[in-house]
Amino acid sequence: MKINYSNSNLMKTTKFFLGVFFCLTLITSCSDDDTPPPVLEEELITNVTLTFTNDADATDVVVMGSVAPDGQDGASTEVITGSFTANATYSLNLAITNASETPPEDVLNDDIIPEGDEHFFVYAVNGINLTMSRDSDDEDGADGNKLGVKTTWVAGAAGTGNVQITLVHEPEGADDSDEWGSVTGGSEDLNITFTGAEIQ
Repeated sequence: MKINYSNSNLMKTTKFFLGVFFCLTLITSCSDDDTPPPVLEEELITNVTLTFTNDADATDVVVMGSVAPDGQDGASTEVITGSFTANATYSLNLAITNASETPPEDVLNDDIIPEGDEHFFVYAVNGINLTMSRDSDDEDGADGNKLGVKTTWVAGAAGTGNVQITLVHEPEGADDSDEWGSVTGGSEDLNITFTGAEIQ
């Protein structure tokens, strides 16, 4: 029986290369599957301060402060200093920081505002006669809406109630047409309610 060694060698060589190609394909597939997608770290927010200053009297100030040492998913303490004056107009100054860094990191100016198109502030009040408007020079936010960093508040008749501030990250939709703001989807970077705000 005559054996054609050239054909036999060709078959062996072909099988060898097919085997190597198959193994490389498996290794590549496994390595792709084992590589986790990159994780985007959320900024740690420990301190949120809302400072309302009377436009007609700079000594008339209301400060609402929230401290969450472990970030917004942990325990927090809210304190209100001062009370609103009935029929007065106030400008709000926001401060959002990470006090676990030295010096404290300015999360609002270093992260939120530069990425304004991915953020949106929503405000709400309950039981207290406060109205709010977003200033014409407010920063740009999600969906071309005003972000809600620069706002003006007007105190009505005397009373007591709650003030809520929410910062939404990457909302699916945002709307500032009612001034307080509304969103669909997204995740909350912070959601804080200050209870016992007062107008005198």
